[in-house]
Amino acid sequence: MKILLLAPHPFYQDRGTPIAVDLVLKVLSERGDIVDVLTFHEGRDVLYPHVSIYRIPAWPFLCIIRPGFSWKKLVCDGMLCAKMLILLYKKQYDLIHAVEESAFMALVVKWLFKIPYLYDMDSSLAQQMIEKYPRLAYLSTAFKFCESRIVKSASIVMPVCEA
Repeated sequence: MKILLLAPHPFYQDRGTPIAVDLVLKVLSERGDIVDVLTFHEGRDVLYPHVSIYRIPAWPFLCIIRPGFSWKKLVCDGMLCAKMLILLYKKQYDLIHAVEESAFMALVVKWLFKIPYLYDMDSSLAQQMIEKYPRLAYLSTAFKFCESRIVKSASIVMPVCEA
């Protein structure tokens, strides 16, 4: 199977989600799947058979990308989306493995390219936004609706916890 794994964070770094993505890559590599990982510019490469890592361009003002929502992450997500479209025009994938907010990109890919996606759901993005920015509580219904669209449209949802 040919998989495009969207990792919207620095990869590889010794922290939560990048560790989980590394474990996924190890398993997919051992199965013999061909995986292209599209990730941020920060981090260090891991070497697995059948796994290629593609990174967005580095910019001097985009350094030390931390977990959670930030303007830096938003800019990096935009560049990730642009590079994703380039890869989709160059290569054919059987599945998109979308980590966290990249599921929104994967939903658009499903509509445009008819490629199914797996949503690797670490936590509720809607809930995270409201908790971090309480002034956005008036948008909670819209956030929850958008999140429900990515969950319902995914071929598979892999949640990290029961909640």
